[in-house]
Amino acid sequence: MEENGIDYVIIGPTSNMFYLTGFSEEQMERPLLLIVGKGEAYFLASKIYEEQLSSLGFPVFSYNDGEDPYSKLKIEKGSSIAVDDQLWSKFTVEIANTFLPRKLLSSSPLMSTLRVRKDENEVSIMKEGLRIAEDSFLSFLNRVEEEAEECMLAKRLEEEFYLRGVEPSFRPIVTSGPNASMPHLRCTQRKVKRGDAIVVDFGVKYRGYSTDTTRVISIGNPSQEVKMVYSLILEAQEKAEEAIEGMKGKEIDNLARSIIKRNGFGSRFIHRTGHGIGIDVHENPYISQDSEEIIERGMTFTVEPGIYLQGKFGVRIEDMVIMDSKARKMNTLEKDIFIV
Repeated sequence: MEENGIDYVIIGPTSNMFYLTGFSEEQMERPLLLIVGKGEAYFLASKIYEEQLSSLGFPVFSYNDGEDPYSKLKIEKGSSIAVDDQLWSKFTVEIANTFLPRKLLSSSPLMSTLRVRKDENEVSIMKEGLRIAEDSFLSFLNRVEEEAEECMLAKRLEEEFYLRGVEPSFRPIVTSGPNASMPHLRCTQRKVKRGDAIVVDFGVKYRGYSTDTTRVISIGNPSQEVKMVYSLILEAQEKAEEAIEGMKGKEIDNLARSIIKRNGFGSRFIHRTGHGIGIDVHENPYISQDSEEIIERGMTFTVEPGIYLQGKFGVRIEDMVIMDSKARKMNTLEKDIFIV
């Protein structure tokens, strides 16, 4: 904060608040804020949260309904304030109108610097989350059947998560046949057919941290064309997982993209190669064509190239890796097409 000339950072009930305090809550209509100033940090919260927050070791400035919550804050007017990116605009506007900051900034550069490198405890949590997610997926395979609707299969996968005491880190993607050419389509009422390439993109939330993995399933043997495209994606994905410390995000992206381009599918790889992952499913660093960020030790990210043939099928393989002197795969799940 001092280096960037910031007097106060205001964090909402987002992943940033969880990172700094261990407290997790959804945003609602009452302001729930963590204020960090020089030599101090405290909560502003409705009275209904006072008891919950009091165990965290920070002062809590609480307010009742009908009171002006911002009158409780020790913020000087005309200060430089950095606000949580994910804080509702309603609260940002109220803060700006109340304290008339000389500079109103995003807290993202500060928080990203803190969060982008994971320590041993964070990595251990993420690996255990992956173990649970992969175990759930393997059990889910026994519940995949011909003529089942995509959304029903997605629900069955979520059920496997809940049976293991975790929840999804995002709504699973289960798409089949021509639907699989749309990378972020979640699911539809389409019934899966024999020979379909079924893309399953899934993750769980474990102790506050996210996982994200993609595998391909086929009911019976997939077509030769699916096998050919899949083998190409596997080559590209594994090549990108050979990344070494000190490479830029765009250089890792190019490891995968160059193989796909060389084989004539460059225009069919329509997204970045990967994204950082931690508390949020998508966070820094990004493994994209324009990323100048240097990938350093302790950074965790996905590697997930894909090829999408409109009206036919799509395939994607996704692992999570952590950068050491070179990238180390965190997943243990095999990468072959799962034939059920």
